[in-house]
Amino acid sequence: MSAVKSVSPRTIAWAALAIGGVGLGIGLLLAPRDTLAACVASLLGLAGIPLGALTLGLALASVSGSVRDQLWPWTLVASRAMPALLVLVLPGLLGGGLIYEWMHQYSDGFRGFWLWWPSFVIRGLLYVGLWCALARWLLPTTLRNPAGAGLGLIAVVLSVSLAAFDWAQSMEPHFASSIFGLLWLGRLMLSGIAACILFSLFAGASRPGVLRGLLSAAALAWIYLHFMQYLIVWYGNLPEEVRWYEIRARDWPLLTWLVALQSLVFIATWWPLSERRVPLAILAGSTLLLGLAEGAWLSMASLSRLSGLASALALFAAAAAGAGMMTLLILPRRFA
Repeated sequence: MSAVKSVSPRTIAWAALAIGGVGLGIGLLLAPRDTLAACVASLLGLAGIPLGALTLGLALASVSGSVRDQLWPWTLVASRAMPALLVLVLPGLLGGGLIYEWMHQYSDGFRGFWLWWPSFVIRGLLYVGLWCALARWLLPTTLRNPAGAGLGLIAVVLSVSLAAFDWAQSMEPHFASSIFGLLWLGRLMLSGIAACILFSLFAGASRPGVLRGLLSAAALAWIYLHFMQYLIVWYGNLPEEVRWYEIRARDWPLLTWLVALQSLVFIATWWPLSERRVPLAILAGSTLLLGLAEGAWLSMASLSRLSGLASALALFAAAAAGAGMMTLLILPRRFA
């Protein structure tokens, strides 16, 4: 028992990073396409912790009240993990030829430049570089500089939308959605809020009921965005867009149901019991895990000829490595 208690959080994080890294290395050798797709999915799912926290922190700068008092300091903590995205984004950028069909098609003019592989890589690095810069230099000053926070929020929304189009939507080159970027932004905000709520609860949040209300509102916004895209596709009867949903319902039913479970989290926030610390922590933790499922649903489900077992193992390895890396960046060094 004493040996178990002596294991520090940093040791666990290092172990997760090592196990995940070894698993990804094996996956790249045996099933490179499945592994690269899993890396992109884990990026989309885990990015909500630092990037969602950054967005939340910028949005809270211009308001006052209990929510800001309880969560804004934790947006600074969660955004420490932003440099991990520089590592998580590399497999998808460097190995994009295996998972992005459009990389093997010729185009001229501006379209050709935009779809040129070096341009794709540079854009991806610029997105993450911008987010790291905002988290490092702008976010800590936002309470004194709400105007700067507003400009930063605009930059985040635009860059997140472009990144979603590049990294996830383009896996299905015939699918087009003008609000696809907002879908990912909604997930980022939901995961960022959930992460900051967990930090606040562990630190002894003074008013967990207020935090419950914010999680409920974020989940409702997430449901609204998904419903609006589905409604537009259904009403317009657009063949390629309908096919996007058909593939997920037919070939990835378990993943689709996992994503839909987020609606149950929203319903659970109606119960008075969810104001208590433990139930609220369970709901927030479940939201973070469901973010990984949605990352795979938005990206991997667009690809054909993936092995279910290889993809699942690769996603587990990528999530373990990414979560371990983020934990090491977030935890104070005194956790030895």
